[in-house]
Amino acid sequence: MKKIFTAVIVALMASTSWAEVITLDLSKPLNPTSLAFDQKGLWTECYNDEDYTWLEFGDENGEFMLSHLIGGPGSSYGGYYWDGFSPAKGGDTTDYGQDTSSDGWTSNFTGCMAGGGCVVGNGTATADASLPYLVAYFATWTLDPPSNQVMFVDKNGNSIFEPVGVYVCNHPWPYYGCVHGDGFGRAFEEGDYFELTAVGVDANGDETSTSINLIEYENGELKALNDWTFFDLSSLGAVESVYFTMNSTDTGDWGMNTAAYFCMDKMQVRVDDINTAVDEVSTAKEVAGVHYVNMAGQMSSTPFDGVNVKVTNYTDGTTTSVKVIR
Repeated sequence: MKKIFTAVIVALMASTSWAEVITLDLSKPLNPTSLAFDQKGLWTECYNDEDYTWLEFGDENGEFMLSHLIGGPGSSYGGYYWDGFSPAKGGDTTDYGQDTSSDGWTSNFTGCMAGGGCVVGNGTATADASLPYLVAYFATWTLDPPSNQVMFVDKNGNSIFEPVGVYVCNHPWPYYGCVHGDGFGRAFEEGDYFELTAVGVDANGDETSTSINLIEYENGELKALNDWTFFDLSSLGAVESVYFTMNSTDTGDWGMNTAAYFCMDKMQVRVDDINTAVDEVSTAKEVAGVHYVNMAGQMSSTPFDGVNVKVTNYTDGTTTSVKVIR
């Protein structure tokens, strides 16, 4: 009996596969409707705290929403502060940390160690200085709502998605800071690391996370992700949003000393088309009951940890099923 039930689960899982992979494309801006950059490669509206609390990119397939100035109106403090994500261009790799000081970085933060926006082809990722990318700043003191937050809404209005991965690389400020110090952060030594963590938040508010080291000092060598590198996010499962945090072994009384920047491009998500059908059915019928089935064939009124099939029974005798991951 258990073998038969497991086979049913596999069939249900196949019917609820994540059908479509969508890639964040910065050439398709929705809010703003176009991108303009100054001579340093800074997005000209970076400090506009009236119109751009969220950045939006997409087309008829769906829409990515990325936090920017997440504190809302007034959070740029008159054009001197931003957090979240900001488009940039040019791929400047210059070291502005003169005499181990951060002064040169405050007006030159649009760089990207890869040298430009990410281009993926033939199984490799390269950089193009003519293409935009995202510079991300993690505000360590403002986590409500989370800094560096990404959401996705598909063409049918579904807000649940499954992250696939994203291309990341080092920003020049933390990289050179870890090489020779920058006035706040010190030069890295054996055992030091600078870590990027992606956190997925599901519909219940539960969180899963996965991490990658952007910089680490190991066996007498400083190793850094200075080329576009694929950061696998598939372990996050089905979520409503993703946000990023950063951590460094160089910390002090006020938290992390390493500059909290990284660069990002070409985020990929999977969209489950069946969510729309399930939503339409559930609004038209009365639900009689809901149960969850795990891969071992066990049933419960609440989700198991890991992969589940959510089965909804209706008063007219019909059922629907959808894959959920907790």
